[in-house]
Amino acid sequence: MLHQAADQVWAAASTDARSPLHSLGLGVFLAAAQVAELLPDGFEITSPDPLEDNPLTLLRQAEQLTRPLLLASPQAGLSPVVVAICDLVRETRDYGF
Repeated sequence: MLHQAADQVWAAASTDARSPLHSLGLGVFLAAAQVAELLPDGFEITSPDPLEDNPLTLLRQAEQLTRPLLLASPQAGLSPVVVAICDLVRETRDYGF
């Protein structure tokens, strides 16, 4: 979901090389990388193609999926990622998605 959201934000920014959306897309991509870094070695990421084409909705869905993980397994490193995703939801909403 995070990769798809980053791709969608970058697509929206593609018409303007100086668009601040490029930075937003990078932030979403980095959050995806942080999540991937927390996965155990050998873990295969399998995800169906999201049916959603709105980056804000994808980010909200990703945030909803990560919240229960904090309660079930207060793993070091996960909390900052969830906070980053929440911040990205706010930023994406501010850009009008």
